[in-house]
Amino acid sequence: MPARRRRIAKSRLIVRPAGVRDLDVLVHQRRAMWKALGIRNDELHEKGDRVYKRWARARLKSHELMAWVVKSSDGRIAGGGCVWLQPVQPRPHRVSMVQPYLLSMYTEPDFRRRGVASMVVKEAIEWCRKKKYERLMLHASMMGRGVYRGLGFKRTWEMRLDLAHK
Repeated sequence: MPARRRRIAKSRLIVRPAGVRDLDVLVHQRRAMWKALGIRNDELHEKGDRVYKRWARARLKSHELMAWVVKSSDGRIAGGGCVWLQPVQPRPHRVSMVQPYLLSMYTEPDFRRRGVASMVVKEAIEWCRKKKYERLMLHASMMGRGVYRGLGFKRTWEMRLDLAHK
């Protein structure tokens, strides 16, 4: 029975490209993603929302950011995510100076465990393949790792040094 229920629920969801008209939805999803990751400071979110909205608008217009939203048959937004064409240095094995980077993935609580994130990631992968990009990168939260692993993503080793003043 659960497999049938999942199939029915999934068939009622449609993923579509998002644009500047969807900016408020994308900003909402990004804030909700950060809250789900434990950042609860509303003042930081207000500042971050303004900066992200300007950043995303400019990149959507210049096609450096591709976004998708998933809608239910009753018109509710179920989730979404973005691919940013991140500038990178050329390397001997890769001469492209942009690296597709998956970010701002979020699924609304009522739609979790219905394949929403997988729908977005599959669209992102297909878009990257059509554009002939060699790799799609991301930073996965604990809750998202299973989705990415199930779609063939491999864990890499990256290091970081936080330089914020204390």
